[in-house]
Amino acid sequence: MYIISEMGKFFVEPPSVKMDILYNDLSVFTPLIYVLSQGADPTSTLLKFADEKGFLEKLDTISLGQGMGPRAEKLINNAMIEGNWVSL
Repeated sequence: MYIISEMGKFFVEPPSVKMDILYNDLSVFTPLIYVLSQGADPTSTLLKFADEKGFLEKLDTISLGQGMGPRAEKLINNAMIEGNWVSL
């Protein structure tokens, strides 16, 4: 409450993430990296945005777990060549 009264709500509320705003700052050299907390899952937001951009067929997703590193690496290498998106 002290921070809100002295500095405003801006400093205690997490920013809203809008993919169309984030997308403008991305490039082949600037990937989008989510740092997740427990219970956070941006997958549905990413899938919806990929669909809106016509990229749903070019989006590969993989859940990283034991033994999935080589498959993830293959998807990333393929994405660099074909211009696909990869969600790890």
